[in-house]
Amino acid sequence: MLKGRARDVRHVPEPTGENNVWEATTPPRPLVISEKVAQTRAGARNRVAGRSLCWTFSIAVLLMTALGAGTAAWGQTAPAEGAPPAQSQATTPDPTAAKVPRKAIPRPKMPEGPVVDESFSIRLDEDLYQLEEAVTLIASSLNQVADITPTMAINSFHFGKEIDPDFRRKAEVIILDKLFLINPNIRLVACQECQKLETKIERGVLKLRKGIPSQEARRDLAQKLGVDGFIDIGMFRSEGQLTVYLKVQEARSGAIVLVDELAGRRAPMRRGLTFSFGEMIFPLTLDGGAVIDHRALILSVQESVKLTGRFSFAVDVIAFVDNNENNTETTYELNSGLLLAPTLGFDIVQVPSSTSRLILFLGIGKLIHPQLDYANLARGGLEMIVGDRLSVLFAYNSFLEANADVTDSNYSTVVLDGGGYEVRFGYRF
Repeated sequence: MLKGRARDVRHVPEPTGENNVWEATTPPRPLVISEKVAQTRAGARNRVAGRSLCWTFSIAVLLMTALGAGTAAWGQTAPAEGAPPAQSQATTPDPTAAKVPRKAIPRPKMPEGPVVDESFSIRLDEDLYQLEEAVTLIASSLNQVADITPTMAINSFHFGKEIDPDFRRKAEVIILDKLFLINPNIRLVACQECQKLETKIERGVLKLRKGIPSQEARRDLAQKLGVDGFIDIGMFRSEGQLTVYLKVQEARSGAIVLVDELAGRRAPMRRGLTFSFGEMIFPLTLDGGAVIDHRALILSVQESVKLTGRFSFAVDVIAFVDNNENNTETTYELNSGLLLAPTLGFDIVQVPSSTSRLILFLGIGKLIHPQLDYANLARGGLEMIVGDRLSVLFAYNSFLEANADVTDSNYSTVVLDGGGYEVRFGYRF
């Protein structure tokens, strides 16, 4: 069987006769074409038709392009005489020409509205307490560079290896919250490119590089983000105390315009039991209107609970006994008794980097003392707590008028009325 293109095959007899003339003894056979050959010819015709269609489409596109260019040229006006020729839009850029600075991205506006009042918030976690207090104090330092770098990209959040990952997430939220709350004019932009990790292999050695490689790259990135500087925020812990730091770098020149750090203050005890010893004055009015300050020794137990970062509530149970040996008037003796006094306190002074504080407190009281007619009183004063252990208290008690029992005395009337001081020294557990 012949392979390839089919050819006409006819039976041709040998020449006969005198002049070697071929004579057809049989009629010619018809052309025989196989089915495969027919398919090949049909495919060739289809390819030719496809090429013709492509050429037709290409010529049409070229004609339309030429027609559009001609119409645009026809619509242009010739330049006036003496005017410089118009330059073509497609010109070769001049390498010596100064680069036009890229337009900065407009800064987003902060939402306006009332700021959440956090005066009643409290942190039960000691690390969060330290962090919140330290960031609140250090965040105000950004106001010093608000005119130089009003918009900053966060270059890095760095945490020491001793800080666990879960606390890092909480710390980022608290730090950003305080920065925005205290510096409403500062804008912070997230920067994904600032901590991009690049790898490179040189002579079979894998080299890693993280961060912005050069000052020029820093300027280009700042222009892309529309920021004026970069800020680095970090925190580490040492022996239970947190330290927070900030570093601000100006984008254009690379100058470091601010570095600040602050150590956190250990959280005070949320609950405390204080035992104290001191003296209390009872103002007594005797016959004839004479007023004496009757002294009594006191031994007190106080249970205090922190309500918020500054507010606290305490209940005092005070036992008192007569200190008649030191009284100016020894003819009237007091029996032993109790004083119950709930108070509400507020830390008016909190010493930085310390648990020492000065508390202003106000409260009421009730004498559990039949001899003084179960008198009521209002009280207020100051309590200084040193190192969260030592306590020094000074209070002023204002007693409501009550008639004292004079059964075992030489006086016909004794009235408890007026005010007297109270001094205590104690230790907290």
